[in-house]
Amino acid sequence: MSVKVILGGRLIDGKGGEPVENSAVMIEGKLIKAAGGRRIIRGPSDAEVIDADGRIVMPGLIESHNHPLGERDLSDPGFKKYYDNLVTSPALGLLKGVQVIQRMLTQGITTVRIPHPTIPNAPELRGEWLVALRTAVERGYFPAPRVVAGGCVLPTGGHLNALAPPLVQNQGWRGADGPWEVRKQTRECLTYEVDFIKLIGPGHKRYRKGVGPEHTCMTREEVEAAVEEAHWRGVPVAAHVKNGPGLRFAVESGVDTIEHGTHLFEHPDLVARMVRSGQMLVPTMGMFFNPRLIGELERGDPAAAKGFVAEQEVVRRNFRACHEAGVKIAAGTDNTYWEVPGLAWELQVYVDEGGMTPMEAIVSATRTGAEACALDSVGTLEAGRSADLLVVEGDPSEDVSVLQDAGKIEAVFKEGRLVARKGTLIYP
Repeated sequence: MSVKVILGGRLIDGKGGEPVENSAVMIEGKLIKAAGGRRIIRGPSDAEVIDADGRIVMPGLIESHNHPLGERDLSDPGFKKYYDNLVTSPALGLLKGVQVIQRMLTQGITTVRIPHPTIPNAPELRGEWLVALRTAVERGYFPAPRVVAGGCVLPTGGHLNALAPPLVQNQGWRGADGPWEVRKQTRECLTYEVDFIKLIGPGHKRYRKGVGPEHTCMTREEVEAAVEEAHWRGVPVAAHVKNGPGLRFAVESGVDTIEHGTHLFEHPDLVARMVRSGQMLVPTMGMFFNPRLIGELERGDPAAAKGFVAEQEVVRRNFRACHEAGVKIAAGTDNTYWEVPGLAWELQVYVDEGGMTPMEAIVSATRTGAEACALDSVGTLEAGRSADLLVVEGDPSEDVSVLQDAGKIEAVFKEGRLVARKGTLIYP
């Protein structure tokens, strides 16, 4: 079995502690054999030696909320619609997704968690397409981050149901109503062996313009049914919810991750409950502060751009309240805007707007990201973990913005194999 030793770098292990100077990371096959100070680690005489002197060695990044199969046209009003997949074929979205996640790999992302793919279509939302993508990556058909595949449970009139006219939706997958239909939908997702269940219904955007909380589209009993069914199988549950009664239903029913959760700060008891139980927040806040994205929206959908700017203070306040209280935060972007920075920008916003230190932001995309994905094989650099790691020019523990430049990510290793260098994929 081949052995590699990465020598001399400043080691960030993903746990949040002080970096280790003059480090060594020994890789045997797909796994880390040892990681720590150079003086205490000795590789075999025939090991491949990789010089990392003057650079950072750190875990591969984990993107905990992304929609790479989506297609959003920023030049057309109603930018949230998945136009391309709606008017052609959902298979096109799957093929497009391959290109998108490969680009993520060049940005240092070695694991991506995908809550749902494209338009409301039965095979996709159950998880069939995402599980196929996961399997293709596992089999090595092409270099890409490992995929954590979600299966969706949604009520009639829920979030995804509102993205396309009912007549174009796949018959038989228009939504689940009542605890028993929710259980059945959850079981269908689990039949596809998805990695997690996403509830798209505890919260949903308002049906009519105006201020106020999200509409709640699932009852407490429906949320509880899905959580119970998934947890019986040992599968975690995520909930799309921002505010309103659905936020309370989701937290109190024991979902594992709250996606977005922008008004948690208004409910200190729910924040405290999340801290006690270890429930995580995936805040997806970076897009609200991205000037390039807002500029593109202003040209194509001015109302959406104005809404992004108006949301900034709420998401800033919410993030700070949750972080200061001790809620675990996993980095995720909710991104389908491929011409603007993704996860690295998200981390920058956590520092600039959310009050995290650069090291805390790194942990949100390494160790805590692995927890959100329910993976115990990635996220930190230690013996027995998958050899997913980066060699970086510049120190993100001092200035996390260096991760926005793929040219400074000198090497991306996934499962011990060099897969990208300075923004360019390396094919086997």
